[in-house]
Amino acid sequence: MKNRQITTGWQNNSKDKLATYIKESEVPELKTGEILVEMVYVPMHGSFWLASHPDAIHPRKDEFLVDGEFVFGNGGVGRVISSKADERDAQPGDYVCVYGHVPCKHYNCYACTVLHRYTECDFNEGTIIGHGKHSYDGTYAKYVILPKYSYEVCYREAEQPTEEDLLPFMFGFLVADVRNALTRHSDSLRMRRMVLVGAGFSGMIAAYIHNKTCPESQIFVVDTSQERLDNIKAIDPDSIKTYLLKEEVATQLNSKNQKVGFRHQLNSEIEEISEAMKEHFGGRGCNLLFDSSSGNTAPIWDNAKILSPTTHCIPFGFGSEYILLNKELIQMSGLNIMMSRGVGNIRNRKEVIELIKAGASDFINKRMVKVAKPLVTIDGAIDFINEMQNPLRPLHLIEPAYIRF
Repeated sequence: MKNRQITTGWQNNSKDKLATYIKESEVPELKTGEILVEMVYVPMHGSFWLASHPDAIHPRKDEFLVDGEFVFGNGGVGRVISSKADERDAQPGDYVCVYGHVPCKHYNCYACTVLHRYTECDFNEGTIIGHGKHSYDGTYAKYVILPKYSYEVCYREAEQPTEEDLLPFMFGFLVADVRNALTRHSDSLRMRRMVLVGAGFSGMIAAYIHNKTCPESQIFVVDTSQERLDNIKAIDPDSIKTYLLKEEVATQLNSKNQKVGFRHQLNSEIEEISEAMKEHFGGRGCNLLFDSSSGNTAPIWDNAKILSPTTHCIPFGFGSEYILLNKELIQMSGLNIMMSRGVGNIRNRKEVIELIKAGASDFINKRMVKVAKPLVTIDGAIDFINEMQNPLRPLHLIEPAYIRF
């Protein structure tokens, strides 16, 4: 069986520029425990644009390109067309929500076999489909092979789900990722004053979860797009306040050669953000910082004007170059900076399926699916990628989209 895949690799073997293109290949034979899935919907999100950036800027690019090229995609929803899995797992005709994380093969790995947190593998051999490290190809393809634990059934064939039923599950992996980050530390659930940097898909989910989970929560959102800010504010207009980050500031933060005097401009912007934030929080600072941006945004918040004692900081996005812990932050009692990667344990993955069915589907369809551009088949997706990268757009200006197979 022929497969068409969106593939990213070195441009002309130069190893300094990346190109993304369509590649045709044979679908491998299934091994015991695997299923073959025909993809139905797959979102195009920030991690892809970072990984496929022509300048190869992803911090883990060596992992992605260990085999010279990769087929991205660790999420989406698809229909099982063949199975060598246990009959209690997915069977032909069933629909699966792809989570994409795969455990290592060591029987004595506590992270993979007991905690089921594969991104924290004791041997550093846990993988993510579509993310290199000799793992499986990802879901930016017509067909994908999935091993055990990398998916959950969202609907059995007999349930005959509609398009409206299925669409939200293409974001299931991202909901699990964000939910895992926000619930990993039990005290994060009681932090009521959230500063959210980035109002894309991940930021939208973070705002929804925090708003629904934490009573009397207040959220302050920073982004460069008024359209995204308006969309996220609509979740709860009374408790969410937005701040439009100046386009020039965002551009300079992501520039390799920042202009002279930018530090002064950035400090002025931080001062404005701090004042607006404290006004929304009744004179207090934030106690939960969630950075979901794909750009270099840590310089906006890694300072005492934004952070407060006991603040939980979750740098969720991959785009920041570093977090600067200056002497003011080092002396800030209770400050907690927590890296969270991955879709969490089995319980979190299964609970996300139920969460979406129990009502989050309405939110996802209205606030995420509706604002994203549908791309018809692999060909429509590659045309869109070329549009976003030729000429190259800054990461924060790339439009939300998803592939309809």
